Amino acid sequence: MKKVFMSIALAALLLVPVSVSFACGIEGKATRTDGSKVDGTARVSTSWNNNEAFPRGGYYNLDLGSGACGENVEVYVNGYSIGRRSVPSSGNANVDFVLKGTSDMPVR
Repeated sequence: MKKVFMSIALAALLLVPVSVSFACGIEGKATRTDGSKVDGTARVSTSWNNNEAFPRGGYYNLDLGSGACGENVEVYVNGYSIGRRSVPSSGNANVDFVLKGTSDMPVR
């Protein structure tokens, strides 16, 4: 009887659909016009949600969640818009940016 119950339980588990969701977002390099890497002095955000990233060693990764997959988002660096970007249906969009000199303003 125990084997029959375990077989039925295993069969039921195999019939349950599994939902896998992948997160999407943006990532990229952050440099200054003199070529130095931005390290903790810039804030990257989007119009999608309140998530933020702070580049370290010239690189950042901003997870926007699975709902952002396939959407278009406005990207901001230190509150300045650097344009709209398409987030892929899985993974991250590459969005590099350059800050002017020692200021917090992105170069257009």
